[in-house]
Amino acid sequence: MIDFSLNAAYVLLGIALVAAIVMNFANAAKDPRSLIKGGIGIVVLLVVFFIGYSMAPSEIGELTAKSFQSAKIDPTTESASNTYKWVGGAMTTTFLLIVIAGVGLVYSTVSRIVK
Repeated sequence: MIDFSLNAAYVLLGIALVAAIVMNFANAAKDPRSLIKGGIGIVVLLVVFFIGYSMAPSEIGELTAKSFQSAKIDPTTESASNTYKWVGGAMTTTFLLIVIAGVGLVYSTVSRIVK
């Protein structure tokens, strides 16, 4: 019974994902200028990720190397270094987005109080 429910949930999730994408494209076909805001949002997210990726460390430290070795991953390989850089970039990007959201929340709260 649980297996059937999980499979049904996966199917429903897939249908919802396809419906969300198709409906967004259908709405964009009616008003193509609405794609500009979405495009700007994607570009801003890419810029924030590039900033986070460039700030992420590329060399693996001693503690991280020990963690990699305990997980049976060779820390001297190029793929481990690249993965470490990508994960660091994603974590830095997440932190930057949380800070931006916090600043926006404080700004909107203060602006409501001032009005």
